[in-house]
Amino acid sequence: MNNVIIGTAGHVDHGKTCLIRALTGMETDRLKEEKKRGITIELGFAEMLNSHGRHIGIIDVPGHERFVRNMLAGIGGIDLVLLVVAADEGVMPQTTEHFEIIKMLNIRKGIVVLTKVDLVDKDWLDLVEEDIKNLVKGTFLEEAPIVSVSAHTGQNIEELKRIILQMVQNVDKRKTDSTLLRIPIDRVFTMEGFGTVITGTLMEGSVSVGSEVQIYPGNRIAKVRNLQVHGETVESAYAGQRTAVNLVNVKKEEIKRGDILAAKGSLKQTMMLDVKIRMFDDSPRTLINGSRLHLYYGSSEALCKAVLLDAEALKSGEGGYAQLRLEEEIAVKKGDRFIIRFYSPMETIGGGVILDANPVKHKRFRKEVLDALAVKEGGDERAIIEQTIKEGGKTLTGCRELAHKLGKTREEFLVDIENLASEGKVIKLTEDLCVHQDYINLVQERANSILSEYHSRNPISQGMQKGEFRKKLSDYLFLDDPKMADLLLRHMIDAEYLRDSNSLIALPSFKVEYKGEHLDMQKRLEKQYLDAGYQVPELDEAIALEKDKNLARQMVEALGEEGVLKRLTYQYYMHNTHWEQAMKLFRQHIEINGKITLGEYRDLLNTSRKYAVLILEYLDDRKITKLVDDARVLR
Repeated sequence: MNNVIIGTAGHVDHGKTCLIRALTGMETDRLKEEKKRGITIELGFAEMLNSHGRHIGIIDVPGHERFVRNMLAGIGGIDLVLLVVAADEGVMPQTTEHFEIIKMLNIRKGIVVLTKVDLVDKDWLDLVEEDIKNLVKGTFLEEAPIVSVSAHTGQNIEELKRIILQMVQNVDKRKTDSTLLRIPIDRVFTMEGFGTVITGTLMEGSVSVGSEVQIYPGNRIAKVRNLQVHGETVESAYAGQRTAVNLVNVKKEEIKRGDILAAKGSLKQTMMLDVKIRMFDDSPRTLINGSRLHLYYGSSEALCKAVLLDAEALKSGEGGYAQLRLEEEIAVKKGDRFIIRFYSPMETIGGGVILDANPVKHKRFRKEVLDALAVKEGGDERAIIEQTIKEGGKTLTGCRELAHKLGKTREEFLVDIENLASEGKVIKLTEDLCVHQDYINLVQERANSILSEYHSRNPISQGMQKGEFRKKLSDYLFLDDPKMADLLLRHMIDAEYLRDSNSLIALPSFKVEYKGEHLDMQKRLEKQYLDAGYQVPELDEAIALEKDKNLARQMVEALGEEGVLKRLTYQYYMHNTHWEQAMKLFRQHIEINGKITLGEYRDLLNTSRKYAVLILEYLDDRKITKLVDDARVLR
């Protein structure tokens, strides 16, 4: 079912509430003060029943300038707007302000409703209609129907209903996947016997009884006990419905208007937003870089500082990129619309769209930053996805989080990934982690730099120890998780950009080349170990007579890597000839006796206890043998 939310906008006392009562039969003014003063202060809600089987909710918003904040809480996320103008008064200040707001919120469908037509004659009505046409010229309402009605006499109310039903046929369907659940909370109260209840417009996704949800900002997890849609108890609610959610595990005092009820883990809190701002055509103020503002989004408000990224100031009708630095954490998504009001005096001056809900801090007038924002604002879907992956790759952000950032389900995002991967633009490191090829190029450049320097300083080493290489790469990329560095390393090895040999990492083109002095040293050291037999020297002792101790140490390690020497510990190597003989004696004894003691092995080797222990502990460490009582047996 396609659910539709209709919002009203217009000057105070222009008949919005009476119009809704005529359309729905419901009274939306519920507060004593509203009924006493005859004006709407808080948001009101009604359902327009129809024979088309659609849920059509109507939001009644305040028109008085003192309650613009309340108006903003209700107008976001609607599908169709009724711009209400009283025929006896015509276009008034709040008519213009509300119209600027709904233009900024990118509402694309609407109807102009002239109310109280029973109070005026035709000539006056024609003048008012002309004013309205001038107001809406060049906007989404330029071709919209203008319907003259009287809630008092019922004139044209049925015609308005018909037009509404006709227009909502083509309203875009909202996504209903439960992982996208998001409800900006506009009311919080307690019901006796039930507990905490929140209400709001279900902007996207769906929610069911028994679901676990999260309250943002913050990490409060609650469970859905009951659901109501327009006063009827339901098992599930879907995008486009006015919804009341009865929550357990959370107190009323822990939630406030402006918080977001959403799927667990679906949002990421932020202190900064990258945005495109556009000033109202008749804005009374110039927005100067660094100005303090009131930011209105969803049903909430926050204070922020506007850092203009491509201008020193924005005047009436002008637009530009900005980074909003917030004074408290909020949770929003890319594509969300917002309104800004001057800090003091409180005047509505413009609005815009969120291009990145979790950006890094930017410096002003940076071409690469402005180019990226231009893609996020006006690029096609594939370009936006690629740009998001490109930026997310720098922090190795998972696919699920990137999907949430783009307002997509994980499944939708993975399809996009496969398409980009087939074009060679994206690399999948795991099922939930992808990076842009530009990032892989950066990683490979750094890997090449690290290893080229190492090979230059260690010409006879087969490669850098894997742990050392991983740490150097992690430090450069600011990776705290060793698993992430391992994933990048594994990709480079699989792509044959790096060579992995016995946990030594090298460039594929590197080869050990011994020069004359290297060959002489190699012969000396090999002879020393060959002559030592089983009584192997410590490494420092073996290289003591060599002038270049560092090179000599590398030579011993290289002989170990080549299989000439067998490395027993960090300090002890044995010539492979003696190692093979030691293993032959070991196997023969085990085959006959099934076990061997330290003393027996010492006697077989005709050496001291120290060197027999070296070999046996090496076998223990490699899980070849184990000590049972006082003898070794095979595992």
